[in-house]
Amino acid sequence: MHSNTIKQQLIKLEQLLVQPATRLSAELLNRYLADDFYEIGASGRCFGKADVLQRLPTETPPVISQQDFDCRVLADGLAQLTYRATIQRAENDAIAYSVRSSLCRFDGKNWQMIFHQGTACKAF
Repeated sequence: MHSNTIKQQLIKLEQLLVQPATRLSAELLNRYLADDFYEIGASGRCFGKADVLQRLPTETPPVISQQDFDCRVLADGLAQLTYRATIQRAENDAIAYSVRSSLCRFDGKNWQMIFHQGTACKAF
């Protein structure tokens, strides 16, 4: 698979994961996140797939914007997508800025996210 094609597929996956329809659906989250998914949030909290499937559908989805995507193919069927994001949560007027990194694995048919990390940063 060409690295530009992989980049476009991973950007699409990231964009799907921030959509309210996805965040509110345990079924969609289950499809897009690998069973061994692990996240280190910008808050420093760590959690796995079961936590995400339980928590996200009960939350009011934040407004998330993403920009400056970059992609590295690390091995056959494994790639890293990095980007910058802004997040505005329903309970807070402040906009949070972060640098994001996701590792995704191709299962032969689809890409699934296996790892995600957000690191808080200065406004951009």
